[in-house]
Amino acid sequence: MKFLFVCTGNICRSPMAEVIFRNFDKTLVVESAGTHAQHEMTRESGEALKLCGEKLPRKKMLATQFTQRMVSEYDFIICMTKRHKERIGEFPNVKTLDEFTGCGDVFDPYGYPIDTYIEVCKKLQKDLRVLYNLLIKNRGA
Repeated sequence: MKFLFVCTGNICRSPMAEVIFRNFDKTLVVESAGTHAQHEMTRESGEALKLCGEKLPRKKMLATQFTQRMVSEYDFIICMTKRHKERIGEFPNVKTLDEFTGCGDVFDPYGYPIDTYIEVCKKLQKDLRVLYNLLIKNRGA
């Protein structure tokens, strides 16, 4: 299965979601992109992931621009907010994390103190565990 997590700049929320979800199951293809991709994952995002006990990839996480071609390349495209989903458009495989988990939109920590990044990371850990159990672990049960 192929998962793509999407936020705005692909520097905070979606790369954190990518790392967390990939750490649940290394056999899945998990990537991230941004509707307005910027440079690379922020230092604060990486620090928050480490402080929350997540194993970071060895490679630098560079931002990837979302393209319409991606809609046909992934089984699930998970957006951090309703607005990201609106930018991508209505497709059967494009949903918000909230549509699966009822967690609401994921707050953008960009520009906030590290404590905010940690809060977002912990929320993602919890909500993505629900998503993983729903789509992978409990599948067919």
